[in-house]
Amino acid sequence: MSGELKILMLEDVPEEAELLERELHKSGLEFVARRVQTRRAFDEALEQFAPDLVLADSRLPAFDGRTALQMVRQKDPLMPVIMVTGALGDEAAVEFLIAGASDYVLKDRLARLAPAVRRALREAGMSRDRQESEQRIRRLTRVLQMLSGINTAVVRIREQPELLEEACRIAYQVGHYAYAFVALIDPGRGIARPVAWTGKGAEGRSGVTFRVANSPDADCSVTGRVLRTGDLIAFDSARDYAGPISDEERIATVTNYCLASFPLLVDSTPVGAFTVASTQQGMLGDEELDLLQEMVANLSFALQYLHKDSALRYLSYFDPLTDLANRTLFCERVARLIGPPPNLDAETIVAAFNVQCLSLINDSFGRHIGDLLLQCVADRLRQRFEGSERVAHLGGGGFAVVFAHDALPAAPQDQISDAFARPLTVKGREIPAPVKCGLARFPIDGTAAETLVQHAEAALHAACAGGSTYRYYRREMSSSTAERLALEHRLRGALDRGEFVLYYQPQIHRRDHRMVGVEALIRWQDPERGLVTPAEFLPVLESTGLILRVGEWVLRQAAEDCRRWRHFELPPVRVSVNISTAELSQPGLAARFLRFAGTRNGSGIDLDVEITEGELLQDSASVTEALQQLRAAGVRVAIDDFGTGFSSLSRLSELPIDILKIDCSFVRRLTPDRASHAIVSTIITLARSYDLDTVAEGVETPAQLEILAALGCEVSQGYLHSPAVPAQTIEALLRAGPYAAAQGESQ
Repeated sequence: MSGELKILMLEDVPEEAELLERELHKSGLEFVARRVQTRRAFDEALEQFAPDLVLADSRLPAFDGRTALQMVRQKDPLMPVIMVTGALGDEAAVEFLIAGASDYVLKDRLARLAPAVRRALREAGMSRDRQESEQRIRRLTRVLQMLSGINTAVVRIREQPELLEEACRIAYQVGHYAYAFVALIDPGRGIARPVAWTGKGAEGRSGVTFRVANSPDADCSVTGRVLRTGDLIAFDSARDYAGPISDEERIATVTNYCLASFPLLVDSTPVGAFTVASTQQGMLGDEELDLLQEMVANLSFALQYLHKDSALRYLSYFDPLTDLANRTLFCERVARLIGPPPNLDAETIVAAFNVQCLSLINDSFGRHIGDLLLQCVADRLRQRFEGSERVAHLGGGGFAVVFAHDALPAAPQDQISDAFARPLTVKGREIPAPVKCGLARFPIDGTAAETLVQHAEAALHAACAGGSTYRYYRREMSSSTAERLALEHRLRGALDRGEFVLYYQPQIHRRDHRMVGVEALIRWQDPERGLVTPAEFLPVLESTGLILRVGEWVLRQAAEDCRRWRHFELPPVRVSVNISTAELSQPGLAARFLRFAGTRNGSGIDLDVEITEGELLQDSASVTEALQQLRAAGVRVAIDDFGTGFSSLSRLSELPIDILKIDCSFVRRLTPDRASHAIVSTIITLARSYDLDTVAEGVETPAQLEILAALGCEVSQGYLHSPAVPAQTIEALLRAGPYAAAQGESQ
């Protein structure tokens, strides 16, 4: 970390504090320390000394470590706190860790102190970086929402005053600025007047004017200087800004604030200014300013064409992000190429293709970088196909190109692939942009332009689903695409209509036949098809993003069933809930899970989580941290389908997991297949060496159960015991006791 490290020591024995300092100096750490021993001194030191790390004795005569930890967390939730004590039992240590301590070190084992300090500082730095990134993403997301709202207003609103008022309202309410106003120049008078204003200062806008001077020395406001120069003015701290600013532009009663004022240009001439300000410093980074400039450019466009009623027409035919033709205009252009009347002897090919990396770019770097990537794709298409007359942006990462009969290449898909053989450069980053392509031919695959585009998209979907780089359209593709779209449409309303249900499959302990757990498995009660298994609809939920809402519903329902079973005083049972990849990548996973989980008599949490083995490959610090938080609260973590992926076995000891679930494909082949026998034996031995439990999935025969018992697997689930059943059936099995839960073994 930069600067001098400051360590605050809560210790009532000076000699003990000297030992701690000596141990840290011996390890090479450079720091300045302050020792305190009372609550008042500790509170003052947190404020005035502003430490980077706290070393706290857990027990002082008049002040305890738990209170100190609470005080630190109230001031700075991310400041590392290490408990240093003479004796600390396991339960007390766990309580401190759950309460937010970074680590604990016993005074008779000070060799651990320096490594613990370095690790705590490193993890705190990572957490702060992650928090800053999340705040920046949230901020940019709000600006993107503001941009989207104003773009919608440009299309919808035809009256200039109403449009500008709506733009200021969106900036204030969605962008969370303290105020937003638009001032337009009064022609021939050298002044500008506010024509729209929302937020602070709006009540006094009547009579306000901004003089547009002829020289820099005569400028008396930010708005006036912007209108004189046509240049953006932005500052992130009023203390650092030495230029002219009017009383109206200042935020009253606030000594420091940030402000940005943008020129509204018509034919490159300033006609007005759009100004926003905020009481929060640090808001106006380069990325936010870029998004605001794009928004102001759209407003300028609206001002230029509003009087001609052209804005609506333009945005109806062009994609405003890429300036390429949208689907409507592209279909019109294809129709002109093929007729009328259609020349059935002149082959024309429509190619729809998809930028494969767009979703990953949006998730990794933010939507604004994804938008820049799409603009780079559009530029590359213009270069490759000599303009934009025959290309279009269909939405998302989808684009289209039409190859006409007068210039039809032998392999159109190769021309598209070659266009993206070199990486795209976005904000200094080189980003590979592989594409997949679907092609439809006129007149073989259709004689109408819209039909050709639809068939090209169906072929693209088949290419993506089949793993090939391109596919030509075949008739059966349309039916599968139509079926998927119909399924997606029904699923979008299934949650609101209450069509999802939870089934539970028992997990049985081999020694006493107790039901020790159940796995929650979602089913869809489709009014048209009856009970649908997740294999048919989960891929659609994941690809559309609906999995996030449905996953939250599963968690709520499982928690509700747990509470009902506790209310009936049934034997305790753990309920494992599957967490999808999309849910794992969402911030705040642990907090959401624990909010729904509930406790049993205050002594534990009934819900556990299952993640797939593929998650181990991601090595995501945020996922690992979330799982650690869950485990600290009593939630167990299971790796589902273990043995089918490519996870690093050496990382098992480092990961916050408790259970390995042996995949049913190995269990199913246990009797005849010696290889599966060896794999299952290895997994169980591996689990023992890392002090993990094992659960065998898909147990169907007594012979399989007997082999698993001989290999040392304690818990099993599968049709031998019971299929997945409704919650009411689980209640009946729990009431009936161990024998009933194991009835399937004799069937």
